[in-house]
Amino acid sequence: NGGAMKLVQIWNARDAFNRLCNLKKPMRLAYRLLKYSRKIDEELAVCEVQRQTCVYETAGVPFGTPDVNLLPGTPEFDSFLAKFNEFLVSDTGLEPFGISMDNLIDALGDEASNSMSENDLALLEPFFIEKQPTDLRLVN
Repeated sequence: NGGAMKLVQIWNARDAFNRLCNLKKPMRLAYRLLKYSRKIDEELAVCEVQRQTCVYETAGVPFGTPDVNLLPGTPEFDSFLAKFNEFLVSDTGLEPFGISMDNLIDALGDEASNSMSENDLALLEPFFIEKQPTDLRLVN
């Protein structure tokens, strides 16, 4: 997967990554994903603080003011989106998880409860390395 990961990729994939973490998987993979998800959570925490900062700045109120809402379709909401999206295109230091998507899918197996949508997989794809011809199966 080319280039540095962007915060927007993490922000947009947060629900899909949570669904992935809830799937049954071999213990070694589960532990590795747990450690990786902690790094994602750190990046998401930074995004959430920035999102809130953009809301309060756009609304012109002190940070932490209760019940601040920006209504979609208003100039204020559009201003908020512009500020937050500008932040989200920043590079992140997060490296892709150390296995390919193909190896992940192999490790998850064919259990009926382990299913995800194509949209989820597309959102998750940047988090995994490209498959190499010499990839070994993760479950070994």
